[in-house]
Amino acid sequence: MDGVPPWLIAAFRKRIDVLGQRMRMHPRHSTAWKEVSELFEQLKETFSEEQHRQFVEWEDRFSFQESIEKEEMYVRGFLDGFHMYASIDELIRQIPVDERFGNADPPQ
Repeated sequence: MDGVPPWLIAAFRKRIDVLGQRMRMHPRHSTAWKEVSELFEQLKETFSEEQHRQFVEWEDRFSFQESIEKEEMYVRGFLDGFHMYASIDELIRQIPVDERFGNADPPQ
């Protein structure tokens, strides 16, 4: 990703992996994964060996591409949030201290 330091990308990848593992273990998600697995097993039975190989190859590529895009969205979302926070902080610093956070006396 352009402009994002490699150490930050590595930190995000680790965080995404941890979140993914937790989500898969969560009962709400584990039930869905079990259903997906069962459906895939049923689908596999209808495939020839060549069709199965092609499907697995397609699924691997599709999943990899999707994960790359989601990772980039996660990183971009974080950076957008950081930039917004920095902008808000800068705006707050421009407000006189006695007028911040509703501390100003109301107009007479």
